Amino acid sequence: MHEKKKRKKLTMECAILTGLMLGAVAYTPMAIAQSGSPDAIEDQPAEKVFHNIQVLKGMRAGDLQGAMSFIASSLGVDCDYCHRGEDFGKDVRKEKSRAREMIEMVRQINQSTFHGENKVNCFTCHEGHKDPISLAPISPSVPRENKTEAGAAGTPPGVPLPSVDEVLSHYVEALGGQAALDGVKTRIIRTTSLNGENSESRTVTYQKAPGKVLLANQSPSYSLWVGFNGGRAWEQDSEKSYWGILNTPQRNSIMRDSELYQGSRIKSQYSDVKVKSKEKIGKHDSYVVVGTSPESTGEEFFFDAQTGLLLRRHIVEQTIFGAFQIQADFDDYREIGGVKIPFIVRWSSPGGAWGTKVSSKIVDIQQNVRIEDEQFNGPPSTSH
Repeated sequence: MHEKKKRKKLTMECAILTGLMLGAVAYTPMAIAQSGSPDAIEDQPAEKVFHNIQVLKGMRAGDLQGAMSFIASSLGVDCDYCHRGEDFGKDVRKEKSRAREMIEMVRQINQSTFHGENKVNCFTCHEGHKDPISLAPISPSVPRENKTEAGAAGTPPGVPLPSVDEVLSHYVEALGGQAALDGVKTRIIRTTSLNGENSESRTVTYQKAPGKVLLANQSPSYSLWVGFNGGRAWEQDSEKSYWGILNTPQRNSIMRDSELYQGSRIKSQYSDVKVKSKEKIGKHDSYVVVGTSPESTGEEFFFDAQTGLLLRRHIVEQTIFGAFQIQADFDDYREIGGVKIPFIVRWSSPGGAWGTKVSSKIVDIQQNVRIEDEQFNGPPSTSH
């Protein structure tokens, strides 16, 4: 594949996925024929699904992309730093061999010193740079404020935090009320990149209650579909380059996208939910609700203390090397059919890692239009 086309393809994938598409290795189609089930493929050892796996043997195939995302963000690089050309399995660049050595080194340190816990990882030394940071600066950095203490400092002494029910009820009312939210059965959202990139591509999200979603990113040269039909999550591109393999961050992302409004699953499906603190988001005071999603991601929801609206969603994904965080900030709420929807979503991640969703704005939205259930079962070529 021409380098320009390859980079364009990766950029489009990033527009709707949180899973990093750098691909540590090339995919081996033989694994599909042998297993038959996308879930079974994801659970197979990586070396049976991808070729030239050396130091990551035994890990789930579905966990490979999250591991690559962690490495890339820790060094502030993208695919081309270790890989060249379309076949990422080839050992072309010396950086790839060096990365294998570093993985082994970190593994040995954690095993011998920290009883196998992921205390030391790529970011410990690299801190977002290609080369490790080994020299302390003359002027010490400003001490990092403990997040818990910072949050507690935002709540005046003697003023209790509201309960989870109070915060979530305020949020529901701010959006338009439970009856209005329950009245939305389907939704079609068309978005475009907030920074104007990829103007020839279009992204459409189809949602249907309860919990069905299809994301379609299409352009004249390349298309990508990701969906969840209420029971099975799937992904496929127009080149069938992933053959239905949905990596773990992608799977978690599509489950969040099945929510007809952000955070709709907190009360019914999240565990260990509590109001942790009161913190500032820009000029806004916010109540921070924390919990663990059904996908086992740790999440924080920042609700405006005055309006009740959701300002920010912070998500922590676990990889084999350590935690990887992503963040969405919501703005420009507008009322559509009696329900408020954020028309602007800004996505952030460490180093702007490849795979984090592109910040976007809504250009068109339709609610309660007919969407057939079959549309969520697979891409157009296979679902109709």
